[in-house]
Amino acid sequence: MANGGGLRIVLDPTGISDGAEQVIATHREVLDGLVAVGGSKWTVSELRRLAEAEMDLSADSSAVTFGSHVSTEKVVRDSAAKAEEKIDAYLVESSMRKDLYESLVAFEARIGQEPDLSAQVTAEEKRMLDRLLRDFVRNGVALGDETRDRFMAVKKRLSELSIEFSKNLNEESSRLAFSRQELDGMQEDYLASLKRDDDGNFLVSLKYPEVLPLLRYCKVEETRRRMDVLNSSKCQDINVPLLEEALKLRFEMANLLGYQNFAAFQLEIRMAKDPETVAKFLNDLRQKLEPLAVKEHQRLLTFKKAEKEACGEAFDGELHPHDMMYYHTRLLDEAYQIDDEEIKKYFPLSKVVSGSLEIYQRVLGLRFEQDITRETWHDEVSCYAVYDQASEEFMGNFYLDLHPRDGKYGHAAVFPLQRAADRENGIRQKASCAMLCNFTPSTEARPSLLKHSEVVTFFHEMGHVFHNICTEVKMHYFSGTRVERDFVEAPSQMLENWCFEAESLELMSGHFETGEPLPDHLLRRIKTAKNVNTGLLNLRQIFFGVVDQTLHMSAGDVDTQQLWAQLRKDITMFAQAPGTNPSGGFGHIMGGYQASYYGYLYSEVFSADLFSKFASSSPLDQELGFRYRKSILAPGGSVDGLETVKNFLGREPNQESFLKQIGVTP
Repeated sequence: MANGGGLRIVLDPTGISDGAEQVIATHREVLDGLVAVGGSKWTVSELRRLAEAEMDLSADSSAVTFGSHVSTEKVVRDSAAKAEEKIDAYLVESSMRKDLYESLVAFEARIGQEPDLSAQVTAEEKRMLDRLLRDFVRNGVALGDETRDRFMAVKKRLSELSIEFSKNLNEESSRLAFSRQELDGMQEDYLASLKRDDDGNFLVSLKYPEVLPLLRYCKVEETRRRMDVLNSSKCQDINVPLLEEALKLRFEMANLLGYQNFAAFQLEIRMAKDPETVAKFLNDLRQKLEPLAVKEHQRLLTFKKAEKEACGEAFDGELHPHDMMYYHTRLLDEAYQIDDEEIKKYFPLSKVVSGSLEIYQRVLGLRFEQDITRETWHDEVSCYAVYDQASEEFMGNFYLDLHPRDGKYGHAAVFPLQRAADRENGIRQKASCAMLCNFTPSTEARPSLLKHSEVVTFFHEMGHVFHNICTEVKMHYFSGTRVERDFVEAPSQMLENWCFEAESLELMSGHFETGEPLPDHLLRRIKTAKNVNTGLLNLRQIFFGVVDQTLHMSAGDVDTQQLWAQLRKDITMFAQAPGTNPSGGFGHIMGGYQASYYGYLYSEVFSADLFSKFASSSPLDQELGFRYRKSILAPGGSVDGLETVKNFLGREPNQESFLKQIGVTP
């Protein structure tokens, strides 16, 4: 299923099931063979064979599991989810193979004792060996037999819970019906995109292009309230029990390994290193933001009071969760003349895509070609081949899947289907990845148009694409975005700044009727309004980080609904809607960001510092862009994230640019 230039996604249930069995059998056979050699007789060839086996396992697993996120057929999605569950259960077992661990220990000992052998092992391979041994210990290989069996059972169950949680979110299909009057304030193109029931009412789902515009623009408070309640209670009946079971199991797993709690276990291998560092970072930032947020909250409350009086409606003296984005949008419109509906006319999706690719070509020294011969999983999906501009070397490819579908992954993310790395014979496997987004589709009246915030999302996700494709590491273990979890967002966050610069926006924008790029006066307004309500919006991110840390510093016996409501009011100043528990829709902490959500803000410190170099030059500076590619993207995880930042900056990083960027300091 894997190959040099991409891989074939399996989309038939039988092929998926058989493929999963083959993936497991092939990998197990390689490991059995390596163990049979015995670590005392290993050469560097065995280590490289192990690395290649992990590379094949990863790509071939993607081929049979990716369909769960993109297929239009439920039977395929279900089959792919079952395949993922089966493969993950095998991964738990293989990650605890004591015989393989002992082979690696013996080989490492020989490297330390035999200079000739040590000279044959590269620095990257030694780093991989060190990390593999660390991972085995963290996976419970050193535990006693009975304890190890329990540890394995816990990890398998956690994998099942994660897959089921994600599947429930992907399959979520709740809708509410509203009359035209109840949708007062919504544009005609929005209404035209909605399905209708037999009575002619408009059906609004929780897909991003439907729920988010409603919460921003609908003038009818009761409509916003109902949609906010639906969104806040998304999957709560089926997913909250899964999360609460996972919390108990994570605590048990950490305890079995001797850690005080799951957060301590998880953070040990992050840049932050421990819960105390994370708590200090979040608390210090919260204290800096709170004075701003209090003023912003009062300003929005005053705005609401004035609107209610003008409309002759009762004012209850409070801002509710369903008010935040509505009055934020009204403030941007009236005080800063930021009209999203007007601005998005300059950002047809096709222009954003072509302009973004042109920028990435220039800045990173790449060349793209659309590959219409590549088989895709849906007719809306496009594929691009990537070449190094100077050498014309083929580097990999990526897929763009940009519109919502029933059953499709509901957020924005990049899936590394196949990571770039070298095989034992020296042949390089090329990177292949897929970007999944959920932008409003075209209608008969107009093409797909993006709000400026969606342009930022697209450009951010493209950053992850090229983090994967531009990697130059030899070992799959360190390829692309396989860096510390609290650093992985930094490269893409840095690139978001291009969406606020005239040089780059001239390439990314073009009015869908006239082709005119975004006018200077609109860009000035966008930049002026960039930090409007920065206190409230960043406190929201801090809230998510604190919820995550609190859950994972507990013993798992937490009432998630009560905790969510308490912390939301304390930190964000907004009360949670009664009877709702949004933790059922908090996919991050069941999908890889558990005890790590703080990383979104933490990595912004580095991203702002990295951009300071471009800010003093030009966003299209090719020489600086190429240095960024080589210093930040190329090393992947083969160098600690902090070291790559220092290498690019030529100094130690600091928070100065970050605090200025979010409006805390002038």
